[in-house]
Amino acid sequence: MISGFGTERLGHLAIRFPVMTTMVLIVITILAATGIPKLGYSGDNIEILRDGSVEFDDYDHLLKTFRDFNNDAIVLISSDKLGTIEGFEKFRDLQFELQFTPQVESVLSPFSLATYDINAGGWQSTVPARFSDQADLDTFLKRMNETTPAFQSLVSPNRDSGVIVIYTKAEALADSNVRETLESYRSVLAEFSDDDFKISIAGQPAIRADLVQSIINDMSLLAPLAALLCAIIAFFIFRNIVSVFLCVFPPVISVVWFLGLLGHAGISLNFLTTVLPVLLLVIVFADTLHLYLKWARIRVKKPEIGGLSAISEAITTVGPACALAMITTAAALASLTLSGNFGLIELGTIGALSIAIGFFAVIVALPVSIYWADKLGFTVRSNPADGLAIVARPAIAMLKHSRAIVATGIAICIVGLIVHFNLDSRFRLIDYLSTSSDVAKSESYIDERFSGTTPLFAIIKLDKDTPMLDPKNRDIFYRAKARIDEVFPSTSSYSLDDFASEVAKGGGQISESDIDELPQYMTSRFISKDRREILITIFSSASFTARQMGEKLETLNALLKTEKLDGQVTMTGFPILSSVVAPRLMNNLRISLLAAVLLSIVIIMAAARSFRLGLACLVPNLLPIISIEIMLWLFGIPLDMSITVALTVAFGIAVDNSIHLVNQHMLEIQKHDVETAVKNALEEVSPAMLSSTLILVAGLSITLLSDLPIITIFSSVVTLTLVFAVLTDIFQMPSFLFTLGRVRRQGKQID
Repeated sequence: MISGFGTERLGHLAIRFPVMTTMVLIVITILAATGIPKLGYSGDNIEILRDGSVEFDDYDHLLKTFRDFNNDAIVLISSDKLGTIEGFEKFRDLQFELQFTPQVESVLSPFSLATYDINAGGWQSTVPARFSDQADLDTFLKRMNETTPAFQSLVSPNRDSGVIVIYTKAEALADSNVRETLESYRSVLAEFSDDDFKISIAGQPAIRADLVQSIINDMSLLAPLAALLCAIIAFFIFRNIVSVFLCVFPPVISVVWFLGLLGHAGISLNFLTTVLPVLLLVIVFADTLHLYLKWARIRVKKPEIGGLSAISEAITTVGPACALAMITTAAALASLTLSGNFGLIELGTIGALSIAIGFFAVIVALPVSIYWADKLGFTVRSNPADGLAIVARPAIAMLKHSRAIVATGIAICIVGLIVHFNLDSRFRLIDYLSTSSDVAKSESYIDERFSGTTPLFAIIKLDKDTPMLDPKNRDIFYRAKARIDEVFPSTSSYSLDDFASEVAKGGGQISESDIDELPQYMTSRFISKDRREILITIFSSASFTARQMGEKLETLNALLKTEKLDGQVTMTGFPILSSVVAPRLMNNLRISLLAAVLLSIVIIMAAARSFRLGLACLVPNLLPIISIEIMLWLFGIPLDMSITVALTVAFGIAVDNSIHLVNQHMLEIQKHDVETAVKNALEEVSPAMLSSTLILVAGLSITLLSDLPIITIFSSVVTLTLVFAVLTDIFQMPSFLFTLGRVRRQGKQID
């Protein structure tokens, strides 16, 4: 019998002291329930890529030294009448109203731009207070689109759309306030929006509010629906309400314990960890079925023994396998911590903790529930799930072709491993927003029409011993800018050069006093607070692949080196993070996936005290993952974070059935030859394998209703992997057990 490292003793202890255990469970559940209202929800999404790298240090430096660009909400106005006096004045009135919204610190729009006129005393508003007629407005718009880059990034050349950038106060963007902040903005926008003047909102604040709302929607809908669907399926399997309750109780209270613990600990659910409650529910449901079905079979086959003895026997024979299944699932989740990514470290750590909570519910709550049901007179007279054992017949018949089946499995794995390391990967933030979200649609439109909701930034370090506008520093700036423009040509940019040009056009020469006259919300976009660094904002395509971005950065560094400016220019921004940090994250995830596989196999070897049995689990559990990756490669679908995390988690779940099959095989091999042991084990375990997989697939299918694409992709990949997994466990695993078992026996005979 397989080892559960002694953890199954918790079950024996629970039924030894059922009253005390019941009281403890009640107290724990009540305490946990009080923590659920305290549960927080986080819309952080940039943090998903954080890995402590120099690229993130550069990005943090940008936000601290200049301004927090993550606080910028972008209002998109779409109207064929925007270029008319009526439409343009409505545009002006909208930015005026937004400027006085309580959560707004400042607003950047065409109407907040400044023009320098030495004869008029310096800086003046770029946009006249009024236009005499349409021709006057047309002339103004044409001139601005031709001469002012900043204006080009705020009003489209064909005058059918414009944007207003709202710099939101930091406290208004806390997770607890961000939805209220966006509702405040939308209430203002609603006053100006009509069929001819369509207004929407994008940017990081809108994305965060959208994510928080989606997480809350998922939490209030998906977990209850998953529990209900699992209960309905359990009813069709058992056709008995008491059996359904016994199997539903452990998963439900495990979710209550988990969410309550997070609430009391002050840990917020984010758009990665929001999948954990449903995942925990279905995993616990699956292992509950294995233990319950074993107890039910004992009660049917041995009606003469008492209920307490039947529970004890079930815990003794299946409890260790349940423990090991939970350990390997937790190990798979914990392997995500090897990614080096803060978001995935949190997912892996909290996920592993949730599995530990789930195991406690299976090994303690289920036996105690069965104990009380037995005391109240519940008796199992038949086990309808046993009829599912019919699927074992074709698998048993295939044992005569076991060598061919083993060879085929190994060959597919070799091909799949080659695909695994050569499959393309990508990371796009928009992939993680709801496809029906107005925010996602606005992000796409703005990036297409204005080239730069996610701009690149170049930070130029000046000589610290000379004034900012000293000829030496101006030379550094213009030489660096020329090289940057050469490598990253843009539709427009925003820097000190634009203000210097504006002053020159107005008849003057830029000085620090001229900069002092500008509002801080404008200067913080191109000059650091200490005036030791200058920022260039580059509005260009943000869709570079990792290879393209790497080549461009190498080219820029080489050019800067020839100018003796290497070390004085830092390129940063979300395009850098998504094309440099994200691929590195994906490579780490590939490694963590294989680490999860190897770690799980090593744990099985240790628990079974057999290298052979651990090896028998390797290929059958690699095949489902490999099959999915081969499908992705054939259809030209790149790996993204959702898919890779899903494959890692799916492996941790899928290996559970293999563990139960190995455990039963070890029990049977003590009494029978290898072939009989394999056949008996498959017939014994296949009903639970199919039932648990059905529960898992059904429960996870509920998450396809999620607003978050990352959750639907995750669930689709896990579900498909589990379907492949149960097929390989039934039709591949027995051949490996049989073949390796015969090899071992032949080796003994030779000895």
